[in-house]
This record gives sequence, structure tokens and C-alpha cells, in this order.
Amino acid sequence: MASPSKAWSTTVDGDEHALWFMNKGGGNGGAFTLSSDFQAFVKWEDHPLKYLFATVCLVSTLTWIGFAGDNLQFHRSYASLSFAGGCTTKQLWKNSWNESGVVLLVFRLSAFAASAWFTVTQIIKPNIAAGGTVGNFMNFHDWSFYLLTVFFLVGSLVSIKGVCGGGTARGYDKFLGHNGDVNTLGHWLLTLYSAAFTTALVCDVLVWCELLFAPQCVSEHFRGKLSTLLDPTSRLCYFEWSFLAGFMGNLLLLLMESTLGQLTFPKCYLSTPLFVFGLFTVMNYVQHEVFFKDWAYDQLNFFRWTTILYMNGFFGLLFGGHFFLNWFLSMGEGDKKPATMGGEHMPLFSQQ
Repeated sequence: MASPSKAWSTTVDGDEHALWFMNKGGGNGGAFTLSSDFQAFVKWEDHPLKYLFATVCLVSTLTWIGFAGDNLQFHRSYASLSFAGGCTTKQLWKNSWNESGVVLLVFRLSAFAASAWFTVTQIIKPNIAAGGTVGNFMNFHDWSFYLLTVFFLVGSLVSIKGVCGGGTARGYDKFLGHNGDVNTLGHWLLTLYSAAFTTALVCDVLVWCELLFAPQCVSEHFRGKLSTLLDPTSRLCYFEWSFLAGFMGNLLLLLMESTLGQLTFPKCYLSTPLFVFGLFTVMNYVQHEVFFKDWAYDQLNFFRWTTILYMNGFFGLLFGGHFFLNWFLSMGEGDKKPATMGGEHMPLFSQQ
């Protein structure tokens, strides 16, 4: 029987895999064969609870993904995605103080160049140098920066199309959406805006809380001690330029975008950040259970009861963060309503 410390560690054990009905011989290079003794292979009597914890974690993940899909289908059915919180065609690319869109275009191109440079030099290259495997890229803070970079790329394309075509070029139709005769590029702009802003906010808040209450700039032996908590030098690493750019610069760019462009941040795009973290969680599970790699985070070890709290808590933070941004970016008004709009700010489907 394995020791308790080994049974609950993040080390990949032979009995900690989803392929419980199969066996794998000859190390990692061996072939899978059907286990001759299923009960002995599963070893329920040794670790009865961790399989229960894994089941609850997996079902929780699928439930959140299912909720996100249900929410998306609901808003598609009731035209909420086309309404997009009252977004107009010009609002996708014009400046906040005039209709030229040139300033916003310059900002988006500059922001894309800066975020792409940071992503390549500070995230991708070090990950490749560390091995370049999928596991090296399983960091959700990094994923939030990938979303930021892609958002500014799509934003630059939307601005170029709007400034050069004056909003009348083919493709700038009256409806947002992802198929049919709709403004597909505008739909993906708001989708990425929602995902990038929500994930950046949640990830940054967690890092700031870590900085205040659980600083990591010391060896593992001193972490969690009162002397470390009260020592300002235990937080020095958070003030390196790469940390500041990664966990403050991203929100600064998005806040500047919200000021210059004033894109709507509608509630109907709640599903996007939930889908992103759902994908990350599923990949984390598959990496461990199928490819026999370590968990992306200790907090996402499905065989620990605390993961039930951590994982659902993070999904909840994304949920709450999205609604906070919907309120904050609209100055407390939430989604705009058709009755309060006129002229250029009519909803897309009302401009026919």
C-alpha cells in the first residue's frame, strides 16, 4: 500500500489514471493491455476517496462547460448576441470622441506589437527553452496574455477595415454573429474582448492577493510564515518589469482600450471566459490521465478534495468578474437598453 504522502502528491502514480480498465507495461513506451484484475488495478480499498474527489471535480468541470454552452445558446436564440449590449457597427472601430477611428487604430496596432513582443520573448521562448512540451504551456496566466494578444490583433484588423472602408465595406453588416450574413469580425472582437478582460482581471487579482498575503519571493521553507508576511523584501520579485508588465500592463492596455474605443461589454458573452478555463481544465486532466504528465497546478489535482473548492472557486471568480466588468465599464448601468438609445447608438438589428 502506498504511503499517504505519495498517494496525495502530484506525482503520477500508476493507479491515478482515467484508463483504469487498462494496464501499461514497459514504462512510458509500453503498450496498453486490458487489466487482468480490474479491482486490483483500481485499488479502491487503498484510496477510496480520491476517486470520489476526481469524479466530483470532473463532473463540476463538465457542469460549468455545459452551463456556458446553455447560456450561449440562450442568447443566440433571443438575439442577445446580435444586440451585443447595444453595440453599433461604428462603435467597433471609431474613437470615443470622434468618428475617425485613426487614434484607436494606432493604439490597437501599438498594443498588439507590445503584447506580441512580450508574449514571444517572455512566455513562448522560455517555455520552448524549458522543453517545449504541452505541459510547459499549461499556465493559465500565460493563456490570459495569449487572449490579450489575439484580441488586439483582431481589434487592429477591425480598425483597419473600419477606417479604410468607413464602416460601409462589405462585411460590416447590421448583425453581430459567427455565421451567415453577419458582422463576423465584430462578433469575434467582442468575444475576445470579454475573454481577455475577464481572465486578465481574475488572474491579476489573484496575483495581487498572493503578493499581499502569501508572497513567493522566498524559498519554500519560509513561505506561509508570519515573518515572511511582514517582510517587504519577500515581495521584491513582483516589482520586476516582467511581472509588472504581465500583471498590471495587461489591465492597463484593456482599460485604455475601453476608454478610447468604448466597446460594449455585454452580459451575453459570459460563456467565453468559462469556455476558456473549461478547456484549460480539460487539457490539464487529459495531460495527467492520458499522457501521464504532472498536473498543471497542485490546485488542479483532481484527486484532492481541495481541488473541488479551488476549481469551482475559480469558475465562480470568472463568473463574478464578468458581471463586475459589465457594471464597471458601463459606469454602473449594465447593458444599454433600446429605449435609452437614439441615432448612431441604435442596436445593430434596429438599423435596418
